[in-house]
Amino acid sequence: MCNHFRYLTKNRNGFLVYCAKLKAYQLSYKNLNFNLTPEELDSLFMYLKNIDCDYWEKEYENSIYQKKIPIPTLQTNFMILLERYEVFELLVLLDITKPKEYLSMTDIDYPIHLN
Repeated sequence: MCNHFRYLTKNRNGFLVYCAKLKAYQLSYKNLNFNLTPEELDSLFMYLKNIDCDYWEKEYENSIYQKKIPIPTLQTNFMILLERYEVFELLVLLDITKPKEYLSMTDIDYPIHLN
């Protein structure tokens, strides 16, 4: 990614930046990092928006994995598994049309001492 970027969204577990020079987005979420074109960003957003979390949690209720919601990739031997709250967190990061809101207490990853 280039040095000509600006933060679009950010939360406790990740951020989305845009590089005007490359006309590309970079999504960082937990230990995942994606370099996306505008079309790929829209596609990922729409895919996550249309996931039926109830279906996948029911489908994999007996799975050995804690995370039950699969996100397929083009690499056949690699799949991203998410929990429901992670899907919603990613949707918040990817929704660049939504006006920015104030951070909540849970979004601030810093010790706060109330005097």
